[in-house]
Amino acid sequence: MALNYGELTYVAASRFKDVENLFFFKGDIASTGIKEGVIDFTVCDQVIMHTEIPEKTFEHLSSITSFKGEFACYVYSKKALPRELVDDYFRKATHDISAEKMWELSEQLTILGKNLSDLKVSFTCPNIPLLGIKGGDYDIQRFIYWNFLKCFWKEDWGFDLSKSTNFDWYAPSNAKRFSKDEFLSMANDNKLIVAFLHEEEACYSARFSKQ
Repeated sequence: MALNYGELTYVAASRFKDVENLFFFKGDIASTGIKEGVIDFTVCDQVIMHTEIPEKTFEHLSSITSFKGEFACYVYSKKALPRELVDDYFRKATHDISAEKMWELSEQLTILGKNLSDLKVSFTCPNIPLLGIKGGDYDIQRFIYWNFLKCFWKEDWGFDLSKSTNFDWYAPSNAKRFSKDEFLSMANDNKLIVAFLHEEEACYSARFSKQ
């Protein structure tokens, strides 16, 4: 039987109970109850987008980070306009869809992604700025994946892990995406300085220092 996150907290606390100065607790990530300025290294990896108001969560995690401490954060990046419209429209519907149906959808998307990949078709797409579609050479599966519909497939990951990746994307009701400027603006609003920034099609991740 799979454990939920609350149960995992107790398992971890029990397993590492002999490690000094290590504590586990569960609570609201946007309102932890931790005093401001006491955490030297705060990490929020692939989580903040799923909170109710990511900007408020970011503000809170920044506030508990100590002076000259670091706050590491990862956010989803915005995709092409057609993909964003599909994602936003469907995200509203997830409230009324059962987990069983979501797994069925994830399997269907995985089959679609695999079938597209198996075509071994590549082409050159023009740059289409108004739709946010970047020009260049594309495999047909990746073109649809990045610009229209997340039909994830990765051969070396296999079917089950690819299906879980599709489920992970479409199942959460909250999954906000950010532009690079929006991500950096959150840091600036909280008086954070960029110590390291990584960007790719799927995400932005950074370590911010608090000065």
